Order: sequence, then structure tokens, then C-alpha cells
Amino acid sequence: MYRFFSLFIFFAVSNSLLFSQKIITSKGSAQIEIPDNLSRNEVKNKIRELATIDALERAFGRVIIQGNSTYITNLQTGQKVETNTVFNTIANTSVKGEVLEIRNEKFTDIPGTIIIDGRKEPVTEMRCDIEVRAREIVTPPVNFTSFPLGCTDVKCRTTAFKNNDILYLFFTSPVSGYISVYLDDRNETQCLFPYSTMPLEFEGGVPVSADKKYILFSDKPEFNYFPEKNFTPDTYQLFTNSIQDMNRLFVIFSKSPLNKPSLSGVTELDDGYLLPKSLASEDFQKWMNTYRSHEKVNVQVEIIDITISK
Repeated sequence: MYRFFSLFIFFAVSNSLLFSQKIITSKGSAQIEIPDNLSRNEVKNKIRELATIDALERAFGRVIIQGNSTYITNLQTGQKVETNTVFNTIANTSVKGEVLEIRNEKFTDIPGTIIIDGRKEPVTEMRCDIEVRAREIVTPPVNFTSFPLGCTDVKCRTTAFKNNDILYLFFTSPVSGYISVYLDDRNETQCLFPYSTMPLEFEGGVPVSADKKYILFSDKPEFNYFPEKNFTPDTYQLFTNSIQDMNRLFVIFSKSPLNKPSLSGVTELDDGYLLPKSLASEDFQKWMNTYRSHEKVNVQVEIIDITISK
């Protein structure tokens, strides 16, 4: 069994479519130096992307990743709101809108100087001013059902756990696909499913059948959905040193296997407990947002907050 220590874990050995709305017109701009190693067309393409990002951020806010959360910051008011929105990616930047039409763009060369070794040297920068018609992207409700359990009966549904409680998870989907489950303690994101003992064929997600009800994180034979495979399911026990900790479950459903993020190996602690494969919270958020931006229709994520109390 895996044990969570805010969060530690140990082994017990034994279609959705995007809904879009709010079509608006927005202006943006960007300016960069013209380097010697790029053609003018290459510079134009790069600066057009940056100006487009600026226009979308002015319209729909700036995407900020902090720890295990993604926020949208209103550039006018500075207000920051946590979000689970699907994003587009432009020039490796997540944005909360998509461009329908470029209504106008203007490129201007701007001469200037820079100081190199105490001497003024001439430089030329290019500026792009752009006007776009764009729409905000809003994520539709998740169409699968998943929730944590305190026992292997669906009547044990809960998000409030005590020290040493066992964690289980219920899952069902109206369509077949693949699921992965991660748990985050605000610093590290740990992979709970696929189990660490599963063969490599499951590393991109565990296949699930339409309308079938699953109970995960149990080593009882009736909840082993792959009896022909040679692995022992991982089980999880919750533990905290604080009066109360909040942890966050990410249940990811995809229509095809994912290219998983880079994970550290399982680590054994001095007391015999094991820490699961993991990565930094911010790295997980970047992976998830980038993946969803390219697979908007094929990937859904449900975020579930749970508490662990002494």
C-alpha cells in the first residue's frame, strides 16, 4: 500500500466538444529586435504570434500557473481567478481564446540604438499592431463520473478523510477510453493510476469500457479488471502531520493513450513506505494544459479537492 504524507504513499504487499462564446474584437501589439540570423518573414511570423497573444490576453486575461493551480488574471483589474479551462497554445503560451479572423495588421520598422562596451550601436526593431476577432473558450462539463470513496461501496462517497484512512476512487464513463489519476499536495504531483506495477502498455492511461463501473485503488480480486496481467494493484493510505491538509485529485479521461509526463521513480522511505512516481506541481500543470490545448476534444479533466485531518 502507498501512504500519503501530505502526500506520502506506500504499497500493501499482499467528447466533449468545446463550447465557445463571447465573440469580440481586440487589439494587441508586440515589438522585438530584428536579429541577423532571421529573415524578415521569420521575424514577422514571430512578432505576429506575440501580438496575437497580447490581443487575446487583453480580451480574456493572462494564464498563470502556480503550483497545482492555473489562474486567469484580468489585465484591467488584476483580479486572479482559478480555472479549469481548456486553452489554446500560441508560441508555447497558453491563451484563453481562439482567433476567428485577423481584421488588420501593421508592421513598422523602428530604428534605435543600444550601448555595447560603452559605445552606441544602431539597431532596428520591428513592431506589429494587430486587430483580431476572437472568441473565448469555455470548457463544457465533464461527461464522466468520478468521486473519491472511504470504502469500496459507492455509499462511502466522501472528500473528507482522517489520518490513516484508505483512499478509493469510483469511475464510470458513457464512452470507452483511457484514464489516468494524479494527486497533488501543492508541491509534488504523484501518479496513482496507472499503478506503478502495471506493464508499460498502460503508461499512457488505463483502458476503460463504456458504462462499466470501476472501483480503483483496491487489491481485492473483484476489483482487478485485468486478471490476465501479472501485477498487484497499488493501495493508498492517507496521512498528514498537520491539523488539516488539502490535496487535489486530477482524474484525466482521454479517447486515446496520452504521452505521459516525465516522472521520477518510486522511492522507498526508511520506515518501509514508498513514494510513488511524481513530478513537480508546476511541471504537471504545464504538461496537462499543453496536452489539452492540442487535444481539446479528446481529453477531459476533473479536479477533486480532498481534505486529510488528524
